[in-house]
Amino acid sequence: MSIAKSNKWHLLAVILAIPALFSHLGYIPLDMSTDEARRALVALEMDLTGNYLTPTLNGELYFNKPPLYNWLILASFRLWGDYSSWSLRFPMAVSVIGFSFTIFYWLRRYVPYQIAAMVALLQLVNGRVLFYETLYGLIDITYSWATFTAFMVIYEYDKRKKYGLLFLYSYLICALGFMMKGLPSLVFQGMTLVTWLGYQRKWRVLWHPAHFLGIAVFLGIVGTYYALSIAAFGFPLQKAMYVLWDESVKRTGVAFGITATVLHILTFPFEYIFHFLPFTLFILLFYPSTPQKSWSTVLAALRRYTSPKDSFLRFCAITFVANVLVYWVSPQVYARYTLMLQPLFFTLVVVAYYQQEGHWQRRWIEVFMGGVMGITVFAVWIAFGIEATRKLPYVWGACLATSGVVGVMCWWYFHQKEVRLDIFVVFLLVARISFNFLFVPPREAKRQRYLEDNVKAALMTMDAAGNALPLKSYKTTIGDDGATDVNSFHIEATRRKVLPISFKKEKGVYYLADSSNLAGEKYKEIARLTLYPERPAKIVRFDQAP
Repeated sequence: MSIAKSNKWHLLAVILAIPALFSHLGYIPLDMSTDEARRALVALEMDLTGNYLTPTLNGELYFNKPPLYNWLILASFRLWGDYSSWSLRFPMAVSVIGFSFTIFYWLRRYVPYQIAAMVALLQLVNGRVLFYETLYGLIDITYSWATFTAFMVIYEYDKRKKYGLLFLYSYLICALGFMMKGLPSLVFQGMTLVTWLGYQRKWRVLWHPAHFLGIAVFLGIVGTYYALSIAAFGFPLQKAMYVLWDESVKRTGVAFGITATVLHILTFPFEYIFHFLPFTLFILLFYPSTPQKSWSTVLAALRRYTSPKDSFLRFCAITFVANVLVYWVSPQVYARYTLMLQPLFFTLVVVAYYQQEGHWQRRWIEVFMGGVMGITVFAVWIAFGIEATRKLPYVWGACLATSGVVGVMCWWYFHQKEVRLDIFVVFLLVARISFNFLFVPPREAKRQRYLEDNVKAALMTMDAAGNALPLKSYKTTIGDDGATDVNSFHIEATRRKVLPISFKKEKGVYYLADSSNLAGEKYKEIARLTLYPERPAKIVRFDQAP
């Protein structure tokens, strides 16, 4: 197979990615266990208050994240005309596609077509992204898209010695990243510039006048945002900076101590391999075929499919290692924090995969992938052993279709050796579509119950004309740990009014309160609802107590 040409499997993968990502995008209400509800609530309150500069939660200033991603969610709310789960997750789904196309766009400059296409697809179909991240409206895929683009800008313009464009564009993207997630963007920018330019002994480039211009661009964008916030709303800049710093430091060994840090250093490689299966198993390709082969010989062989003068693979390796080390020594890390580094890793292993045709490492990997496909032909029928999926009206058809399609793909897989990786990628997209129809619907019931329960209670605090009556959350009922953001969102979206928190009892005001905050209080019960997680609460009036 020529790795310089496209094939039909690439087109099929692109087509299947649409139903895989979008068919059930808004099927289930907000998730309670992730930050999805928090992202939604901040964007909702921007729309309700008209305050687009300073994020709030339950009317209180929210400092943990700058507002850029919330603006994207708000734009999606406006685009679709509602506050639905579809609207919330739409920016994430668009970002996932944009991320993969961006990977292909940049890599096509440095490696053959097949390698660029496969890296772009692997970013989409690895286990963590395909079966977890793309289910929720989180910030990380969009943020990773921007950060990866900054990596490529640094490499491309350094290669062309256009340092003005390098620093201008990379710091512009860094500013956009900061406006999404804060200080991590500065870490990525600094680590990448220092390690890559330092590796080439180009220390003088760091003192290039354009570098200071780039820093000025960054400060201009970020500074303008905070200046406008201070002028318009008296935004406390010092507190905002402290919270952003704390958000970054609290995940490191500084906060967790030496024991937790050492334990994380030991377990991180295994966690990393697990989260991005099955393609992290491709590291087996770097193991020398014979004891006589040195690591340097193996790494040198990886450059077979790139221009002899091209240092792109070294850039991928150096940038990946330099930036992943930050997370390797930070005990509180989620796999999604490293998504921007995955294309760098996948580039190295995909090049190794095509270089090692006929080697035992590649044969074992292909046996593993084929085994996964073969097992799926039969494993999908487990849906009949699960009560929630067995009740689905189309379960027979879904299982039969999945089993049949994957069975045919197994036949192709074992007869078309040169495109086995391509077929496996398409198989994963088929598996995700099957997952959408068989295993996403059973997740709906619990979240739907929270939605309906909260909407019903919210409607009881509105008058006959649909106007919201005064309603506040009492004491620590909501907002204390972030778990109740989903309740705040549903109530605010129904009433079209922010739900503030109050420690005072006022006349003419309804209150949302749980049992611990109602202990010893006299009140009139208006309605009952459930807060996450399974915490009973009530809508009450204190001024109408018997």
